[in-house]
Amino acid sequence: MMRGLRFAWIALLVAVLVAAALWSLPARWAMAFIPESSPVVVTDASGTMWSASATVAVGVGGLRRTLPDPVQWRLAFDGGPRLVISHPWLRGPLALSPAWNGLRLSAQSLQLPASVLTTVHALFNTLDPGGEVHLSWPQLVLGPGMPSSKDDAPLLTAQWRNASSSLTRVRPMGDYTLVLKPGSSDAIALALATSRGPLMMEGAGTLSRSRAQFDGKAWVEESASGDTHAALQGLLAAMGPSTGPDSQTLLKIR
Repeated sequence: MMRGLRFAWIALLVAVLVAAALWSLPARWAMAFIPESSPVVVTDASGTMWSASATVAVGVGGLRRTLPDPVQWRLAFDGGPRLVISHPWLRGPLALSPAWNGLRLSAQSLQLPASVLTTVHALFNTLDPGGEVHLSWPQLVLGPGMPSSKDDAPLLTAQWRNASSSLTRVRPMGDYTLVLKPGSSDAIALALATSRGPLMMEGAGTLSRSRAQFDGKAWVEESASGDTHAALQGLLAAMGPSTGPDSQTLLKIR
């Protein structure tokens, strides 16, 4: 009996030491758990894994850029264990908690300058975008497959408001909405629409873990003035090839 009691105390001591070690792990260890190919990576961090401030970079490939303000996170236990994330661009705290089929991400929204679009695709580097981008999403479950939402609600709604480009003097050139919805088991469906012009854009595509595919078109609304039509031609030429007589520009992203 004494041997069993001694073993129990040793096991408890080891458990406490392991828990203490995990609790004091430096926040920089988070960098090792995020794949280099991830669109969001931690480039530097201070604090522990459970309460930290980190410099974060967003973007794909060579388009990655560092956010001007650090991301803060902390481990909370009220209402269940969860990681609470905050950043000036977020409209409120973002919570990440365990779920039986992955990780649960709380509903939230954020607003950021349109210049961040240059981290998504090289085309936006050419456009040199201005305006604001507003992102919103419902509660999501992040698992081994594609993200999922309740009742197949849109996974993400991205709005480019008061859009502008250094390639045209027309400001704003429009408001645009990109909606990401559950698609097939290994892909997300994309749909682009215009809320107001004069530059009109629409299209559809898919997004998977390995690639993005989008096909759309852009044109100047018929009611726009002749000066507006002329001022947008250089921008349209930079966005893609023209279809010909109908003066629509093809948008293609692969």
